[in-house]
Amino acid sequence: MKLNDQKKYYRENALTQSDIRSLPECSGLEVISVRDKCGEAIGRIHKLMSRLSIMGDDDRRSLWFEVKGKKWEWYRITTAVYNDCHYLYVTGDTYDHHAFCDREDNNSNQWYNEEYLLPKFLKLESYIKTLVEKIVSDPGQYNTYVEKYLSPYRRKGLIRRSILNTILPNHRMQGIDVRKAISIYEAQETPTQFTEMTLRQYMRYWRIAYEAVSGPKPGDDGEIFRHSSKGHEAKDYDLNSEEDFNEWMKAVSGYHGFDIVYARVHMYPRHVDGKWIFHLSTSSYWNLDQCLKAVLGLKNAGINVELGEVEHILGILKETDFVEITPYAYRYMQGKDVGSQLRLPYSDEIGKDALKRIIANTEWEKIEMVNVNSNS
Repeated sequence: MKLNDQKKYYRENALTQSDIRSLPECSGLEVISVRDKCGEAIGRIHKLMSRLSIMGDDDRRSLWFEVKGKKWEWYRITTAVYNDCHYLYVTGDTYDHHAFCDREDNNSNQWYNEEYLLPKFLKLESYIKTLVEKIVSDPGQYNTYVEKYLSPYRRKGLIRRSILNTILPNHRMQGIDVRKAISIYEAQETPTQFTEMTLRQYMRYWRIAYEAVSGPKPGDDGEIFRHSSKGHEAKDYDLNSEEDFNEWMKAVSGYHGFDIVYARVHMYPRHVDGKWIFHLSTSSYWNLDQCLKAVLGLKNAGINVELGEVEHILGILKETDFVEITPYAYRYMQGKDVGSQLRLPYSDEIGKDALKRIIANTEWEKIEMVNVNSNS
């Protein structure tokens, strides 16, 4: 079947965006628990999907399908079973997520209106029945169709940071002396050592890092330290006592007590071989510029620190690593050679030419193949 004919074939009797978006939305791990006729509909959809091979843990099976609106949009339906609970997920973009189950679980919300929801489940069931029949008749054709036409906004892939930064110069680190930062991370000089550490000392060096990030602040070190998540608790301790400093460390270590940027950039005091040093790190790419400002600020004050995430950060600064293009981009550095994630921008954000170049230079992951269950 020609590809143009395949479009008509798989788009026949398609659901509409209003069909999908009229479903109750969920966020995070939230799921809506349904019963009675809606629960029975989920069971029948599971049975339809069971004609396909299992694709992951918990009997997961997933299908891509197109939905009609102002333009055709791709959605994914997934079924899974966990602890005898049947789950049904319909997902579009990051904020278009609908999740249901046929019994309560730890994340379930029981509110729903069966009279409102049932017609939508029945329409979804009817569409999935037709789609599964088409896939079973020729799974290879379906896989080829999805591989060719699935929107890059629904896919994952890797692009070299050097190429991405050439296409989008503003994606480079801004307001940072990159050459100096590279030299510091390459050298990894021995951290400055202190024979003792008190809260007064820690507040002094914490302030240097904090003001390197946030700019100069009026007030003494104690006043500035109150900007930290646990700085207000310092008043309960002797600022000149190492014993009290150790007690303070124990009290705040589990609650972001050493953060330059709350929960993102950390300056840990460490006691190594009888000496105190500072360890400065972040695992958040979105806060890397702030981490680098803190490192550079302390370096300018004559303080070397133990550095975290060195390979990731050097890869980012030297543009030798990759950026993952994904619909679900988040702040954290990823696995080896992947320093960050990025949601594929839209043309009105970067221009059509830049968008085409990003898509062309990204190595996209192959779609997950759908196969027929030989036992169905």
